Amino acid sequence: MPAILEWKKNPASLAILAACAAVFAAARLGSPESVRFLAFETNELPGRWYAFLTYGFTHVDWNHIILNMLVLAVFGAWVERLLGAARYLLLVAVAILAGSATLYARETAGIGFSAAAAALLFYYNVAFPLERELPFRLPNIALPVALFALSAAASIFGWLPSVGHVPHLAGAMVGLLFLALFRKRHRPI
Repeated sequence: MPAILEWKKNPASLAILAACAAVFAAARLGSPESVRFLAFETNELPGRWYAFLTYGFTHVDWNHIILNMLVLAVFGAWVERLLGAARYLLLVAVAILAGSATLYARETAGIGFSAAAAALLFYYNVAFPLERELPFRLPNIALPVALFALSAAASIFGWLPSVGHVPHLAGAMVGLLFLALFRKRHRPI
């Protein structure tokens, strides 16, 4: 994946990755409680209003951060090139805020870049639906369709209750909305 190797073309993605890594390192090297103030917890509002955005930069464990940062590196790098850094950062921020809005509406807590990761994954794969970049040469559209179906089913049936399925779906919708708004303004990549 050449996009991963060309970070100079992706300064916003690199900044997000660095921020997530720094918060994760602070939690691992110190106490996880040292970054707890960044997490979204409905019962801590309105005092921690900033957590509507900062929860997106905190992660619970290695699997959580590795998966989210892998999506950022693979899909985020390309989406940033298509949109430019300013629109890309707006997409990420709106996706994180959409995820936190679902957490607020459901009166629950949450952490992680997953809502933004879903936005990036959906944006890229729906923008290039017939490209065959997935394993087994599946068309790109297969990934968002499968993830949407799994997240919707998991949300409805209560599978993996510790996973933020509803924020993932909110992020996916933001990715599709931004694609509809900005597709005609894509930069060449």
